[in-house]
Amino acid sequence: MPGPALNDVLPDLVEEMVFLLKQQGADPLEAPLRALTIESVCDCGDENCASFATAAEVKVAGYVELAAMEGQLIIDLNERNEICFVEVLGRPDVKYLLEEFYDSARQ
Repeated sequence: MPGPALNDVLPDLVEEMVFLLKQQGADPLEAPLRALTIESVCDCGDENCASFATAAEVKVAGYVELAAMEGQLIIDLNERNEICFVEVLGRPDVKYLLEEFYDSARQ
């Protein structure tokens, strides 16, 4: 069963990432980004991490680092140039929203 749509859980983050992608000339990633689902949340235990997988299998072959105003946003791509993981570091707002979503989903 696929995870929740990224756009449903983190709509503001999606819009921020789309804006940053356009600024960097990486427009072709916009449509795939808007269609992503969150397959799993990173369990590294780092308080600054709000990263998540967007594919069942994460094998990173490349990445696009976005020039975020706050924290770090990195889109990891597999060998087919598909988004497989989104690294979100230093963004307590995103971490909070992910935790809230998954806490309410468990109830």
